Amino acid sequence: MAASSSASQERVAFFRKRLEDLDCPYIDGVDDSWIEELLYKPGEPRLRLIQWLLGRFDPTVHDVLEGQQSKAKEDARLQRLLFVCNLLGLCKPDDIELVKGSTSKGRQIVFMENMIDLVGTVDSMDTYSRTKGISVAESISDQFARDCQYLDTLCRQEDLSEIFKTRIQLSPPDLAKGGSRSDDKRVPDNKQLANVADQLATELETQNLQLDNLRNKVCVNEADPQTKEKVSKTLNLALTTMSQVVTGFLYCYESEMKPWSNRSQPNLSELGPAFERVYSLLEKFLHLLEGFSSIKSSHTSMCDKTKTQLQNTKDGSLAPMSKDTLENLQDCVTVLEESIQRYQEQQR
Repeated sequence: MAASSSASQERVAFFRKRLEDLDCPYIDGVDDSWIEELLYKPGEPRLRLIQWLLGRFDPTVHDVLEGQQSKAKEDARLQRLLFVCNLLGLCKPDDIELVKGSTSKGRQIVFMENMIDLVGTVDSMDTYSRTKGISVAESISDQFARDCQYLDTLCRQEDLSEIFKTRIQLSPPDLAKGGSRSDDKRVPDNKQLANVADQLATELETQNLQLDNLRNKVCVNEADPQTKEKVSKTLNLALTTMSQVVTGFLYCYESEMKPWSNRSQPNLSELGPAFERVYSLLEKFLHLLEGFSSIKSSHTSMCDKTKTQLQNTKDGSLAPMSKDTLENLQDCVTVLEESIQRYQEQQR
């Protein structure tokens, strides 16, 4: 609360200083609360301050608004103030509440600050012109001497001779160049003009003969009013349909095609090699599955065939094996186990 009160006091002091610089008659001998009410609260004092500021900007505005003081013309007065503020770019055309002082405090601060800045700029320009201009107490002889000195300074400039040239180039360079080329062309003599005229007359006569032949060959039948009306209606319907088609296309283009045409080109990532590797691995895996399936089918068929043969073979039909055969079988099994062991060691 203390910070807000301090900021409000600083703002009021700022506006007081700006209005004192403009010699405002409504802040002489008043306290800060009156200035705050003068700036932010709606009422006659606020309107009088705005009217005075606008009149300080342009005296004709003060003369126009001076007669709008009665209560019966209060709305007209507000409308005139709103119109002038809108012309100066201080508010919107329908923002009458801002001129009246019924809006938020922040908007009113910006409104009054912009208006005071505008009036202060115009006042500083007027002050500069008064300080740099010719004094009223200056005599005619002094003024004449100053004018002669000014003309003498102008005449001593280097580019003054350009003003008094006998030939002045008023046209742009491209037009002047084209005009100089056209001036260089010689005027043809009478014989050339007569030959050209005879040639044109011959061509015109030939074209007239062709036109007469066309008129004799082609018979133009004028249509009756009903046919003309029918053709006109058909043509009007066709043009209306074409207009609707064009309107539909424009709507489709604006709503469907244009948003896509204005989009920027997408940034594509390098996913092609990764997809290619995945595809090759998947293809190898499929080949491996096909090999396993083939092995499984072969193993199944062999097992079924062996099982069938074993079932068909009877135990009594087997001939008794001799001792030598058993020993040979044992040697074969031993050799097979050693071979398997050596193969496993080589694989390691």
